[in-house]
Amino acid sequence: MNAEEKLKVLIAESGENVVTLCCRLVQIASEDPPGNTQEIAEFIHGYLTKNGVKSEIVAPHPEKPNVVASVQGCGPGPHVVFNGHMDTFKVGESTKWHYDPLGGERVNGRIYGRGASDMKGGLACCIQSVILLNQMRDFFPGKVSITCVSDEEVFGPWGSQYILKNRKDLHGDALINGEPSSLDNVRIGEKGQYWFRFTSLADGGHGAYAALKPSAIRTLMQLLESLGTLPSELSRVPHDVENMMNQARTKFDSLLCEGATDAALGASMNIGTISGGLSVNMVPEECTAEVDFRLPPGVPPSLLRTWIANIMEKYPSCSAKEFNHQDAYLTNISNPLVQIAKQTAEEILGREVFTTFSLGGTEARLWRKLGVPAITYGPNHHNMGSQDEYIEETELYDVLKVQALTALRFMLIK
Repeated sequence: MNAEEKLKVLIAESGENVVTLCCRLVQIASEDPPGNTQEIAEFIHGYLTKNGVKSEIVAPHPEKPNVVASVQGCGPGPHVVFNGHMDTFKVGESTKWHYDPLGGERVNGRIYGRGASDMKGGLACCIQSVILLNQMRDFFPGKVSITCVSDEEVFGPWGSQYILKNRKDLHGDALINGEPSSLDNVRIGEKGQYWFRFTSLADGGHGAYAALKPSAIRTLMQLLESLGTLPSELSRVPHDVENMMNQARTKFDSLLCEGATDAALGASMNIGTISGGLSVNMVPEECTAEVDFRLPPGVPPSLLRTWIANIMEKYPSCSAKEFNHQDAYLTNISNPLVQIAKQTAEEILGREVFTTFSLGGTEARLWRKLGVPAITYGPNHHNMGSQDEYIEETELYDVLKVQALTALRFMLIK
């Protein structure tokens, strides 16, 4: 029995474990904020240990521990790292849910609960992949690692960012991230994110004199209106990126929504927060808005920053501060990791699978930034971030097969 045959047997014998693991992870609260991952980290640490994988807790922040583990094969070879986050969006108003948001209930082939799709389902697949590969470590050269991180929902300062800065042994030669991608997409990148805080100042005064005094809110509204007219050059992507997404257009739109491909290929602007004014009968003297700009891969962020600076010159009473950014990185479509994942997914599913990039962000970008080829492959998401979030059980089996076989095949490259 060769390595692939051995792995397929192990998957067939223990496939149900990935479903029960997903349910258990959903049952452990890990909302972010507040972002306390102590309970779920302890569970994963114990689960890996129970299944024969030596792991460790890495906790630069006492309430935000991470779990990491590595499995050494039978000799030197490529190093594959799995990555997934333990934290989730907040539950919100639980009375609006039909199912317990922390129940991990299995109903008609679905697993319901906060984080089921983002991303405790994909994380369960990553954990099970490492456990199965550990059981056959005499069959492959190389190394497999996993990083279960604490705070992806808030950009990961105590999770992936800390680990990559302080643990070079976890950089690896390839990264498999389990965020929800849908089975029909091997995602090789994502849009860049640029967060700005815009502030408008005015003298303010009594509301009775509103016609005679400038309003900080009104001025900021005018500024935001100008910022909403994104120029076409911010959506001018390289031809190879455009061609890749156009090939996947029908599938990409059907999985997300009509127009999703065009949204991915275009720049976007979202006013996420806005606050200002002291009282209804006063002319506001200050107003602030936080804006999320996103650029498709291949568009230089300097174009965005220059365009914003030029607009700001027309609004002398306003200021702009960029307070966070994540550039867009793409793994080359011809990279062996991408090709192996695509071919493996097509073999498992029996249909065409596309390479795409995502509208939302993942921590795969942090490995790409270091020059490590990275893919995102996980189940499809349903009601992500809203009530009755769920995931399809059958998709967990397929994701597990693709993730584990991709890692094995990458390590067996001659």
